[in-house]
Amino acid sequence: MHRLAEFRPGDLPHRMLAQVLAARGAQDHWLQLASTAILVLGAPRSGTTWLAKIFDSHPEVLYRHEPDELSPPNTTLDLAAQIAVWLRQRGLRAAGKRPHFAKSWRPPPQAAARSVLGTMLSAAERLPLLHHIAAQLPLPDLVASSNWGRVRAAIKLVNWDGAAAARAIPGTRSIFILRHPCGQVASVLAGQAASLLDDGTGQGRLSDRYPAFAEAYAACHGVDAATFAVLPEAARLAWAWRAFNEPALINLQDRPNARVVLHEDICRDPEPVARDLFAFAGLPWHPQTGTFLQDSTNHDRDAGYFDVFRASASVAEKWRQTMDRRDQEAVRSVIAGTDLAGHWSDLR
Repeated sequence: MHRLAEFRPGDLPHRMLAQVLAARGAQDHWLQLASTAILVLGAPRSGTTWLAKIFDSHPEVLYRHEPDELSPPNTTLDLAAQIAVWLRQRGLRAAGKRPHFAKSWRPPPQAAARSVLGTMLSAAERLPLLHHIAAQLPLPDLVASSNWGRVRAAIKLVNWDGAAAARAIPGTRSIFILRHPCGQVASVLAGQAASLLDDGTGQGRLSDRYPAFAEAYAACHGVDAATFAVLPEAARLAWAWRAFNEPALINLQDRPNARVVLHEDICRDPEPVARDLFAFAGLPWHPQTGTFLQDSTNHDRDAGYFDVFRASASVAEKWRQTMDRRDQEAVRSVIAGTDLAGHWSDLR
């Protein structure tokens, strides 16, 4: 593939030159967005989607949902280029995650047209013959060329701790959400019991089942394979929680462009914590976010497993009433004595 920078005006017919220059300009947009991207990070079932949607609710933010599930990290790319690759993903899953919000850089007529297209693609995805086609079709962002300077990117990632980006790209902001291990494990157990984490193969999605490295991580801390195999499921999931969170927090600590937020804190005081995170990310507060926080935290109907609309104050501590006491003790036995335990008084 030719490098765009090598093309000169005399190399191509006028129309082809215009296309090349347009492609170079678009690539520059994505790289510029990557250089200041807000990365929302955390273990599965830790409140990452809700936190990401809080950022998406800002009218200047362009959001991508779990693009690393669709396109795993490419180690041959530099980090800004990798983030740009994820930002360029405009399939329904990455670019159409509900709820949708008004954007300052997308006029209402374009927003309405995009909503209709998203609805059509969503309906097509549910049809067996059209599923794969609909999943690949792009959902355009509809950013006018004159409005790119108003756009800020936010990405929720599930297979990346963001530490490398925090080191290499100072303009990025990594926000890592940490949930009480009993709360996270209880949520995973509930999802497994209801087959909500199953993709039809019996294995479940990679990001939603405890990862294979949990056993290896436990082995590094003195738990051999035979012992790990007979641990209660809650304890094995706790090792997965620890294997995901412990290295991430070590790698992100002392980074001025990284912040750790407790799930329980943002559930308890949504707006003050969100305002603080917005200030850290360099986003001004906007009433649209305040409205979303009100709607998403005072939900009086039964919430779905993957729903971001729920009574957050009660959700954060629900596990204390619903989780089997033996499962709680199994989790505590894995986490007790670690630095991570210091975040919660009942684990110290």
